[in-house]
Amino acid sequence: MIEFVVLLAVGAAAGLLAGLLGIGGGLVIVPALTWLLIGQGADRDLAVPMAIATALGTMLLTSAASAWSHARRGNVDWHAVVRLGPAVALGALFGGWLASALPGPTLARVFAVLVTFVGLRMLMGASASTRPVPPGLRGWFYAGPVIGSLSALIGIGGGSFNVPYLAWNGYSVYRAVGIAAACGWPIALAGSAGFLLLGEPAHAWPNSVSYWYMPGVIVIGAAGAATSPLGAMLSVRLGSTGLARLFGLFLLLVAARMAFD
Repeated sequence: MIEFVVLLAVGAAAGLLAGLLGIGGGLVIVPALTWLLIGQGADRDLAVPMAIATALGTMLLTSAASAWSHARRGNVDWHAVVRLGPAVALGALFGGWLASALPGPTLARVFAVLVTFVGLRMLMGASASTRPVPPGLRGWFYAGPVIGSLSALIGIGGGSFNVPYLAWNGYSVYRAVGIAAACGWPIALAGSAGFLLLGEPAHAWPNSVSYWYMPGVIVIGAAGAATSPLGAMLSVRLGSTGLARLFGLFLLLVAARMAFD
């Protein structure tokens, strides 16, 4: 029961923050699940990749809910998704495989480095500013695989990388977030496939399917899918700059803990 409550709270927080700040829920899910699994007796070589794979599994639910919410508001350019989606999926397939192949401590430090980048960006108040050019996917065949690889490597939906890329290509921030939300699903699917199909089989762990920790996939995914639309609604009503900076500081602390614990 305690574990269920913890997973429910992690999922609700991840979904709310993803909708409110436009960040990947994996930034919350991965460290929380890593510490939960280590607390249950898993070693670091298993806990970290399992946490990342599980975070990707939860996004099969949360990304679908988020994309549907943005599509209802008319913020998804499906022509862009059809082109960018397969490119990020290709990178995510590689990123998922690579994450399953790296030793746990190395993977934790890779996570820490990339999360530090995201945290510093939020702490300094950086936001995606639209470049005054006609919207278009310039260089998508290079950017897509890189974005997908980095996203799957740390278990996020790619919004932290996709939104600045799309804004640089002339899309409004609202459209960029909507397209990134829709592209989160192919990242989650391909990244999970990289773990489950291409990676070395994980050690047997209770209630797991390969690298997926099933209670986490189901409970966190359902809770995140329920709260992400609420976060999207709150983002319209609340000024989120101060909250983004506070969360950026939190991410730096999480990154330090993952790197050196």
